[in-house]
Amino acid sequence: MELHISVKPETLWSLPLFGGLTLRITNSFLTMLLVMLFLIILGSIVARRAQLVPGRLQSVVEMVVEFLLSLVEGTAGKKLGRRIFPLIGGLFIFIIVANYTGLLPGIGTIGIWHEGKHALVAASEGATGAEHGGRTLVPLFRPPSADLNMTLAMALISYVAFQVAGISAHGVWGRIKHMANPPFLLPIEIISELSRIVSLSFRLFGNIFAGETLLTVMYGIANAIKITVVGLVIPVIFLYLEVLFGFIQALIFAVLTLIYIALASAHEHEEGHEAEEQRGTAHDSRTVPLGTSGD
Repeated sequence: MELHISVKPETLWSLPLFGGLTLRITNSFLTMLLVMLFLIILGSIVARRAQLVPGRLQSVVEMVVEFLLSLVEGTAGKKLGRRIFPLIGGLFIFIIVANYTGLLPGIGTIGIWHEGKHALVAASEGATGAEHGGRTLVPLFRPPSADLNMTLAMALISYVAFQVAGISAHGVWGRIKHMANPPFLLPIEIISELSRIVSLSFRLFGNIFAGETLLTVMYGIANAIKITVVGLVIPVIFLYLEVLFGFIQALIFAVLTLIYIALASAHEHEEGHEAEEQRGTAHDSRTVPLGTSGD
């Protein structure tokens, strides 16, 4: 059996659009739609069945939400943290579920066989899978995080979010002054801001795609070894590693977005903390201890 590893996602269907444009439905895009549908259904079920005494499913969801909320508020403060929590929480939950789709049975093995000329076309498009006697398997499903288009789109969303946060905190001119302090650092700051798009997208894509490739190779080795203890243990070890790496990569992407937003709106954040401390000090000074009125 010969394995084919493709960096780019495979096209499943092509839909012609107006103006000669073509909408290509890739296997990663199809998996992304399924992940979104799963999260929408899960959220609807939990919201409709929410009770004062939570059940098992509601308890798990509340634990995840409380963990993310405490992380966001601890980093950005309560006021700013509550504003950006939906974005940070949504990114983390979507990315971790998308990462874990690569561990499901059938991902990379369920697909469409192409024969003859279609097999040559599929191979030229970079089909990921196995080739048997002139036939090439094009998988129906691929983890969205293993597609650079998907990670780049999420990185652009994060980039727009912390730019909007910076402009909202300082204004357009204030945002420029915030980056140009001192002025000769402005070009470096611009390059640094743009490099965040590259770092966010390529870090997530590289780690998840490398994990998928490694798992594919390990499955091939296990298949060659047949049914032995070594053939069963090798894939299991790497599956557990992928569970860990999937969580870490989702957390890194969400935390970096959180930090970038907090840094972009740092002035507003600091003023909010100072105002809260001043109100707290004034309140303490007006408080009269019990038992002192009769002295």
